[in-house]
Amino acid sequence: MLRAVQVNADSLPAFDFSTPIDRSRWFVCPTLTPLYYAPIYCELQEQHQRRYNQLTALCFSELISFFETTFAASVLATLVAGTRHGMDPELAACLKQFVDEEREHTQWWQQLNQLSEPSLYTKRQRAIIRLPAVFRFMLNQVTRRPACFPMVFWVMLALEERSLEISRRCLWMPAERIEPRYLAIYRAHLQHEVRHVQLDWHLIERFYETSSPALRKFNAMLLRLALARFFLPPTRSAMRVVRHLVVECPELTPLRKVIESQLVKVGDDPAYHAMMYSRESTPITFALFDRFEEMHAVRNVLRSYQPQ
Repeated sequence: MLRAVQVNADSLPAFDFSTPIDRSRWFVCPTLTPLYYAPIYCELQEQHQRRYNQLTALCFSELISFFETTFAASVLATLVAGTRHGMDPELAACLKQFVDEEREHTQWWQQLNQLSEPSLYTKRQRAIIRLPAVFRFMLNQVTRRPACFPMVFWVMLALEERSLEISRRCLWMPAERIEPRYLAIYRAHLQHEVRHVQLDWHLIERFYETSSPALRKFNAMLLRLALARFFLPPTRSAMRVVRHLVVECPELTPLRKVIESQLVKVGDDPAYHAMMYSRESTPITFALFDRFEEMHAVRNVLRSYQPQ
């Protein structure tokens, strides 16, 4: 049974944003970064690998913040405000708590970025990712109509499970290797995301499973397109990370074209696919794919998926 969790204000995590970031440490597990899967990565000096890692972590923080404040919050707020599906009080309370926690997470990531790179984030929240106006408009239309586009619940589940995997891999790293503020936030984020994944699962069963077969088939196609275009391959944001790196480390300029070329090819690498979406990294998402025949075609996009 779904039930909102009562949270004591004294138990909320408090992070130290008063002392400088330790730039001698990594910000995220290297195996989560796209360039790690390119041959050129092993040829980079450790200082370049580490700086690439730090810039990628900033990009991750931007993406997580955007998802939590714009995508998930919009979908959930629409559900809470609507009465079309006969929202029961317990589910409404769970959704409200979900939205509140996502807003809290966004504050964590934004403060972390500001502490990490004050010159980039003092006056803005996003320095790496760029979203075209057309994309933002389309996203707004989809997230505000979850009854017509229940694929949004699949996106939420997949990204929340990906977030769990990011936190898990970072927690597996030796504590002395990863920056302590990042480690603390990954740990706190993990605790909330476990509940969020369970709620996403419930929303799929409640709103997607009860949709007509035709609507499910249409939304399965939309999900495949979204995965193939936005949520699987290294995107323009990943390329901007590389360009930031080259600007900061001009000695890498002769390698820029090679790095960018290999980064594009990472999207076809089986190990990269397994890291992004697989039965190990996103087990609940894959188990639910198995339940719905129209989702079996996602194997044409996700190389790690085979229906069972």
